[in-house]
Amino acid sequence: MTQLPPNKSSDTIGPLQTALFKIFKALARLVLGFGLSYERFDELARQAFVAVAEEDFVLPGRKQTNARVAVVTGLSRKEVTRLRGLKTHSEELTGPVQYNRAARVLNGWLRDTAYQNSDKQPAILPLEGEAGSFSRLAKDYSGDIPVRAVLDELLHTGAVERLKNGNLQVAQQAYIPEGNIGDKLVIFGTDVAALVDTINHNLNNPPEKSYLHTKVAYNNLPAEALPVLRKISAEEGLATLKQLNRWFAAQDRDANPEAIGTDRYYAGVSIYFYNRKVKGPENN
Repeated sequence: MTQLPPNKSSDTIGPLQTALFKIFKALARLVLGFGLSYERFDELARQAFVAVAEEDFVLPGRKQTNARVAVVTGLSRKEVTRLRGLKTHSEELTGPVQYNRAARVLNGWLRDTAYQNSDKQPAILPLEGEAGSFSRLAKDYSGDIPVRAVLDELLHTGAVERLKNGNLQVAQQAYIPEGNIGDKLVIFGTDVAALVDTINHNLNNPPEKSYLHTKVAYNNLPAEALPVLRKISAEEGLATLKQLNRWFAAQDRDANPEAIGTDRYYAGVSIYFYNRKVKGPENN
């Protein structure tokens, strides 16, 4: 019999399985839509189980062994040995670097007073120049990524547009990859993982230590209301995120070298709109 963690009980297994079924259905729609087989999905799930067992279930003062990982995951030692020898997928390897650098440049343009006009809005910038130019902005916020690569990405996604005189202006105040499905999947993996981690944290901590996780939703809305609700959600959500962005950036040591403190954390706030058609008779 599998031994449950000390802060869990058998009463939670049923609700957990129900929750997982809902999550797996959503994942199945995504996976099958991309033509990925269940066999490959199962292989990735096994790799994830082994990776978490290696990272989060180590006994104090003990080296994590194949036998220990097998006990934690329920996989055989032979299978654990095979999986631990594979190169696992990491969300921090390649894709997020380009995404983070492009987003960082746009965020700098939105909040850095050196790149704002007298109304404290993102200024129209020339491409080249020692100060107050896009080249200077990109060098300030993109690290070692070439200026042209950052500009091409922001132009491609529609976040920035080029004027007839060659100057550049902000076209939308968010970086959302549109042309590259791979970039969208990178964001999907990062954001969904963060949401699950937040829920897991809240399940394992008292209310006073919980992270923000809240929503507003109704289940009998007419189709005609959705465009308005979507527009309002986008406008209000963007306004909130712009304000939060200023507070986060003030504490981020990459965006603000004068910020001080210990350790290193990844933190953020996400807002999203969703809708799905409810099966059943319509209510008029």
